[in-house]
Amino acid sequence: MTRIERLVANTPQGELLGGLFWRAPSAGKSRARALQEAKSLTTDATHYAQSQVGGHVRYGMYQARASEEGMTLPKLTLSAAGCFARLVGAAAPNAALVLTVAASGHRKEDRYFVVCLEDGVPVVDVLSNEIEARNALGAEDRPIWSDNPVAYPSCAPADFAWLATGADRSVRLQAIPLNPWPFLSAALVLLLVGGGWMALQRYQQAGLARRALEAARAADPVPRYLEALAAQEPRMAVDRTALVAALGEMFSYRTWVPGWSLASAECSARLQACTRDWVRRGGSFEDLRRAFPRDALEMLVPQGGLVPGLDAARTTHPARLPRGPLSARNASLPSLHDALAQAGPQLQMWRTADIVLDLKQPALWPKVPELPATFRHPRALLAGEAEMRNVPGPFILEALRTAPDFVSWESVRVDIGEGVDVKALLKFSATGVFYAAAR
Repeated sequence: MTRIERLVANTPQGELLGGLFWRAPSAGKSRARALQEAKSLTTDATHYAQSQVGGHVRYGMYQARASEEGMTLPKLTLSAAGCFARLVGAAAPNAALVLTVAASGHRKEDRYFVVCLEDGVPVVDVLSNEIEARNALGAEDRPIWSDNPVAYPSCAPADFAWLATGADRSVRLQAIPLNPWPFLSAALVLLLVGGGWMALQRYQQAGLARRALEAARAADPVPRYLEALAAQEPRMAVDRTALVAALGEMFSYRTWVPGWSLASAECSARLQACTRDWVRRGGSFEDLRRAFPRDALEMLVPQGGLVPGLDAARTTHPARLPRGPLSARNASLPSLHDALAQAGPQLQMWRTADIVLDLKQPALWPKVPELPATFRHPRALLAGEAEMRNVPGPFILEALRTAPDFVSWESVRVDIGEGVDVKALLKFSATGVFYAAAR
């Protein structure tokens, strides 16, 4: 039976094939592109095997010789060179293999199978006579595996049965997949040519329809407003529990460290941080660094100045103050009149305790460019600034916790006065945003 002459051995793992052309892929290419590149360098290649050791990859390309035309590779054909690379490539990256292929059938002489590795993957893969095999092996000093200890006295023993134990899926000969891009390109050209005349006829009509739709959308502000509202509603309010927890930590702040006294402290959702401002009392910046090693230290510029001063500093540490929709606390916002009517008794009690919630003039929220002043919509909202100033320490926690649901606190601050009774000199303030329906 006619047999491909480069099949060097039949083993339980499969037929071992020699004489492949090994190509290294260009860096950064996918396997499909690397295979097509290797195929372009090996005319009429039909099958390939892969060899990889660490980051080094080569593809062994099978190209039928004239004497092999019309012959089909066995279903389970293995690259003999790939098997050798798997067995010794990692331990001996420049090893060589020399095995004898005994004469059989019409061949009267023995042949020699030679593999040379570089970086653990094959670069030489030949099946030839003894002289050509020695030439292929070259003069480089390599560790050699062979079944001929007479010719190679210091070789490691090897044979085809041992070689086949290095088989795995990667060294199997597989058909090179077709490159789809030429076919896709041709199909794309046909599609463009076939559809071009239709697109040309419809272009002006589509352009007119598009411009009419854009003009209609520009004239109607409702979609633009509702789009902006949907984008900002999920982040319109600061989590009140988180801000109250940050305020609770303020009560444990140290008001004095060696050489510095605390002037003020603030936690801000906009900055997602808590800051402390210090006034120097004979200390140095190193005193603050030692006292707060995890805080960032910043020199402050005096009011009206341009150069950082040496008598004031700020320490900053991160604070997680997440945002969410205000509807998580209040599913339906009332109008401002109704909101104040509901919260009026509570705010009046606060005034009696010298806690004043100041609500500034609200405006349409969110702001949308070029929205007409007469814009109205059932879902439209108003927003304005909310402030509390000079709140005594014992009342600030209650004021933040029990503030009306339509208020979102954005920051809380404490200013520390000078005197003997520090606690009595703590003055708290809070700023935020209040929301109401525009109806």
